[in-house]
Amino acid sequence: MLRLSMTPMIDVVLQLMIFFMYTSQFVQLSRTPVDLPKERGDGEEIKAEAAIVIDLPLEGGLVVAGQPVNEAGLGSLVEAEIRRRGGPASVDVMFRADRTLPAERINVLMRPLRDLGVTRWKLATEKTGAEP
Repeated sequence: MLRLSMTPMIDVVLQLMIFFMYTSQFVQLSRTPVDLPKERGDGEEIKAEAAIVIDLPLEGGLVVAGQPVNEAGLGSLVEAEIRRRGGPASVDVMFRADRTLPAERINVLMRPLRDLGVTRWKLATEKTGAEP
């Protein structure tokens, strides 16, 4: 009689679970603490991840993936993402700006992105308040 051992399959499944639990935590660690604008929202939470997440802390500067970058470095990152995704139409950019930051800072960053052809961007907010 032929027997099938389930032990190797269980080992692989457990290792995959551990891997995904650790990697999901790394995404949160790479984000800079930013006091996001608070909005009630429309009740629908968007789960799609942006291709590039740009943190704009109140102290100044730009942070992408936990690393400080200048505007020229940001342009290089966006160009690389455009090449990787096959064109600017498929690149999403998310700004995580401090809520007391002047909107002018975001507008200044949008000009070079627009020149590269990036037209899809989002502004991250923190959900607050109760639904009516």
